Amino acid sequence: MANGLLEKNQVENAFSRFVSPKVAKQIMENLDGVSLGGKQVQATTLFADIVGFTTMSTRMPAEDVAALLNDYFRYINMASKIYHGTIDKYIGDCAMIVFGAPEEDKAHKFNAVLCAVMIQRMVDRLNMNRIQQGKEAIHFRIGLNSGEVLAGNMGSEDRMQYTVVGESVNLAARLHSVAERGQVIVTDLFVKDPDVQWLLLAHRHKSIQLRGIAEPVTTYVVTDVKAEYSKIINDQLDEIISIQNVA
Repeated sequence: MANGLLEKNQVENAFSRFVSPKVAKQIMENLDGVSLGGKQVQATTLFADIVGFTTMSTRMPAEDVAALLNDYFRYINMASKIYHGTIDKYIGDCAMIVFGAPEEDKAHKFNAVLCAVMIQRMVDRLNMNRIQQGKEAIHFRIGLNSGEVLAGNMGSEDRMQYTVVGESVNLAARLHSVAERGQVIVTDLFVKDPDVQWLLLAHRHKSIQLRGIAEPVTTYVVTDVKAEYSKIINDQLDEIISIQNVA
């Protein structure tokens, strides 16, 4: 029995490196129940990628590109864990993070905003070190959006992946694509949402036209969060950076 439990833990630990630890745990606890399908949930999706990455990568050896991505994704993963986010997937230089799935989180909008602000501040701090070392600064752009999504296993019986899909997710991806370096972009509906309206410091950005939507979507740039939460983010960053420097 002890050997069986040890092997199960080892498999779960290895598995959680390829999928979210939360998803890995759910699968290991119900191996017979793994199937295609999902359920409708309220969630926030965040997309973050490196501005000008394609051009930058052509000037670097493949090993250096991989090392750079792994370094930044490591920090992004730490930020997502702090704010109860789940790394849905890495797409090239882009990280897709979900808040509110696979586990319910009533504060998913709140947590997503704090995570987005932390990522941008984290990148600023890492850039200070890069510049001191004579390296090129890296800049991220972020888009996030909330709404109903279908969360579950997508694909085929032979090859499936836990993910979230829906119009809300598509809009988050579109918002991130129109963001400029260092920006966190949301919609006017998100800014006015009572769950986060009191938290955000933001200014109007521009209107974008989306396929299938008659009226343009007004976007906002999130510049910061209220002072008390801004301080919490900075304190958390101090701790993360110091731990990584020691490591």
